[in-house]
Amino acid sequence: MKCMRLISALCVLALGGCGAASRQNVVPRHYTLGNSAPAASQTPPRSSGATLRIARIDMPAWLQGTGLYYRLAYRNDDVVAAYANSDWAAPPADLLEQRLRNALAAGGWHAVVGPGSTTQADLTLHVKLDDFSQGFTSSSESFGVLDATTTLVGANDAVIAQRHFRFRIAAPTADAAGGVKALDAASRDFA
Repeated sequence: MKCMRLISALCVLALGGCGAASRQNVVPRHYTLGNSAPAASQTPPRSSGATLRIARIDMPAWLQGTGLYYRLAYRNDDVVAAYANSDWAAPPADLLEQRLRNALAAGGWHAVVGPGSTTQADLTLHVKLDDFSQGFTSSSESFGVLDATTTLVGANDAVIAQRHFRFRIAAPTADAAGGVKALDAASRDFA
């Protein structure tokens, strides 16, 4: 009987040590979008002379932190969860704003400024981000989703144009790193 207790106690200690060792090997990963510098073009675009402001990106509360979110579409597409050991280095809106500013600055504007700038702008681009997450169609296949509406507003607050964008890009792997690559591609297409 004493021998059984001793063996049981040793097993519990050994299993506890294995659990502690596996927790110590988990390294949190903080992702960012890839190089957001615009590609060099052969002929520089002509400047329109107008200054564009990118307003602070509007998004639902669940996207306002740095969580890297996913949905298991094959189980319940309505449930959004965050990876435990992977997240964004900054909120998705901040990452997208920088990518948009870089892409639009290469598009012929006199200047492109962010929401914190006090520069007088001729036009303002409003972005409403509805989804920026990874979806799984099965345990081995996933995709990145960027769903947003943009509205271009003139200096007198008149709406000039509005467009809805939805990108669904296949992920190379069914994990956080694959989701990041798919969302990086989706945000590049969006910009």
